[in-house]
Amino acid sequence: MTILWFVVWLIWNLVGDREPLEFAPVNFWAGALLLSVALDLGRQHAEGGRPGR
Repeated sequence: MTILWFVVWLIWNLVGDREPLEFAPVNFWAGALLLSVALDLGRQHAEGGRPGR
């Protein structure tokens, strides 16, 4: 998910407007990066918690 986010951001940054990653205040791209990292890290816990696997 994080690699997919990076590819989308890179294409958007090259083709569209240049928008830096700003974490204070968080802009759209920084928020999307934080979400993708959280989903990647949370996936490990979700898969390990299922009974019968």
